[in-house]
Amino acid sequence: MSGEWGQPERQLWLCLLAVISTSLPAQTFRDPADQPFRRAPMSVAARSVVIPLATNIHLAFDTETLRTHTAWRGPSLNLHGAPYDGAAGRFLADFTGNFLFTNPPLFPWAGGKFAKNILTDFPSKPRFLGISTRGGVTTLMYELPLDAEETVRVHESPSVQWVDGVPVVVRRFELSASYMDLEFTAHMEAGRMTTIGQNSAAMGILREKDLLLTAFRGRPLLGWKPATAQADYLIELHREKNGESEVIPRHVAGDETHAVVHIPAHRGEISFEVLSVACADKAEAERLLRKLIPAKVTPPELVRVSEPPAAAPTNRAALFAVPTNSPSPVVRAAAFPISYLLSPIPHPTPVTGLDFLPNGDLALSTALGEVFIVSQLASPTNAPVWRRFARGLMEPGGLRVFSGEIFVAQKCELTQLRDTDGDGAADLFECVSQAWGFNGNGRQFAIGPVADKEGRFHVFLDGRGSRWEVPFRGWDARFSRAGKDFEGWASGFRSPGGSGTFGGEVFVTDNAGPWVPAAKLIHVQESKFQGHPATQPAPQEQFKEPKEFAPPAVWFPSRLAKQVAGFATVPESWGAFAGQLLVADGEGGLLRVSMEQVNGEWQGAAWPLVKNFGIAASRLAFSVDGQLYAGGAGAAGKGLGLARISATGAADFEVKSVKALADGFELTFTQPVEAASAAKAAGYEVAQFSYQHDVGPGAEHDFEGTTNKTSALQVSAVSVSSDGLSARLTVPSLRAGFVTSVRAAGVRSAAAQPLRHDTFFYTLNQLPK
Repeated sequence: MSGEWGQPERQLWLCLLAVISTSLPAQTFRDPADQPFRRAPMSVAARSVVIPLATNIHLAFDTETLRTHTAWRGPSLNLHGAPYDGAAGRFLADFTGNFLFTNPPLFPWAGGKFAKNILTDFPSKPRFLGISTRGGVTTLMYELPLDAEETVRVHESPSVQWVDGVPVVVRRFELSASYMDLEFTAHMEAGRMTTIGQNSAAMGILREKDLLLTAFRGRPLLGWKPATAQADYLIELHREKNGESEVIPRHVAGDETHAVVHIPAHRGEISFEVLSVACADKAEAERLLRKLIPAKVTPPELVRVSEPPAAAPTNRAALFAVPTNSPSPVVRAAAFPISYLLSPIPHPTPVTGLDFLPNGDLALSTALGEVFIVSQLASPTNAPVWRRFARGLMEPGGLRVFSGEIFVAQKCELTQLRDTDGDGAADLFECVSQAWGFNGNGRQFAIGPVADKEGRFHVFLDGRGSRWEVPFRGWDARFSRAGKDFEGWASGFRSPGGSGTFGGEVFVTDNAGPWVPAAKLIHVQESKFQGHPATQPAPQEQFKEPKEFAPPAVWFPSRLAKQVAGFATVPESWGAFAGQLLVADGEGGLLRVSMEQVNGEWQGAAWPLVKNFGIAASRLAFSVDGQLYAGGAGAAGKGLGLARISATGAADFEVKSVKALADGFELTFTQPVEAASAAKAAGYEVAQFSYQHDVGPGAEHDFEGTTNKTSALQVSAVSVSSDGLSARLTVPSLRAGFVTSVRAAGVRSAAAQPLRHDTFFYTLNQLPK
């Protein structure tokens, strides 16, 4: 490999960045050459943006430190993990090839109020704003604070210029006005400084095996402030170990040259370019420099990334249509008919986000990092058309539409997607917030967003695979739609499955594992702790030994569901269950939840609605015409699964809803009951159990705390309403703080039909006062 640093510490860093080709899986997954960028975690920067400058030249930028950390010659990233090559325990992307240059994980800008090393002050004042791909140019956008009021906006656009067959990495900078001088460290490389001819716009760094030529062009008042000094600082590297993230602290020492560009204060926008090229020797550097410096730099135009186009754009969005000879969607007839929608896209991966646009089109995200917009869903004659709106995102955990705009929760940030030039594809990827910790671990998903009644966003951050030092893991991150006023709203989440609102309040599902004995639906409240270890700002003692947790609104016992995900509120067109929640069961079903507030606390009952309907759904969304769309994994848990579920309006005989009473429950039915069967106390089996808060497997406990036991309760009386639509059960020994199972196997409808689902589980947090 070329461009390696001489010190052992630097060599280790480079080895972590790259990978020996013989260690690659048989099916290496790489992005296509025409993809504008890829968000992926790398060993030296979890929030990397990798940009292909040519088919064999790539550059990686860190959105936390706002630095280019690696440029290399060779194929694009090797992507690892479930959505890509399926490699177990892998999540850090790497590459094969030769290094052109690298920079350590230190903040490259100086001036104003921003820190020299933002890793010591996370989250920091300098702010990553997003990515533009307008006009086929990938631009990285960020801002630097000069003081409490003034900021400098920076647009950095990398490209490659070939000179005599040699690739020169060109970083174009456009800056807004600045009333003070700035400094930008273009390179920090092991080696000693050298001059390149008599040209003050250039300098060189003598590395172990070559010479790195760097130069600037564009603004005549720029100048170099180079220095070679003895390095003496610590960096943190990440690598995979047994499926977890391992941190490797390294002390960097030895000769290190800093190539620093001095940028004078300026009244208006400016533009300049920094050139970087690995040369064999000084002679080659001088020859290339003579051809590089005369090139003109175009004037700055910061508004280019967002202003409307001067002419009507050409539609460049990739379209995918179901072939005309494809079979019609399979329909399963039942009380809730299900049809399966065929996916025409290549490399289909599970749906991770689902929502409708105001025009009725369906927006969905996939685990591969793509966003599609599906139109003609309701057309009786035309097949749906899939338009690829975006790609290259980092394993989205959710997608929502607010005010007609698409927001995607990537692992690394919440992003707003915009099509500024009207060509049908997103070209502006605005970072709403990345103010939470992320070290690249494969389980560190971000679920959301959801907006509360005050209009603030909530993103739920997976708490697995984290160290306490990585902030806000296992938290509900709350912030304004502009990304401001970031705060940890609630904590203790293990593996959030889906989020949304109900009754104007924010809810989220969470899944079983250590410290979370069963899947649950949580009413999210400020400062409430939900049981799983959460990282700072939670106390370190709580991370090691979590305290008792706030009870959820609904527990889902494992015999009902082992894993839960997204949910949606049932519309009026669905009849009997309108206003209730449908929750995606990760094993291929739908659950129904009826909730109520008792003494100010949400609680309720859960039943199956549909079992094994063919896809492992993770996201649910209702269309304006009352159709439920369920997205997730396809058959056998693989590929993309998308189904449409309807309601016939003729509900089966079910317990419609449950209301807690001071001494029992009131059950409401979808059809009148046969009074004799419904009035028999012996026709009901009632039991209660609780869960213990520990690291062991979740188990039910009776009143005495016996594991895998429930406490049976006697139904002393039953009264049936005159219309036969409700029954009141008196249960004298009922206790608050327990899950209550009620089985009504003996109850029959007036038409002599048994209940379709004769058992429900009611989470009885409170007894009515």
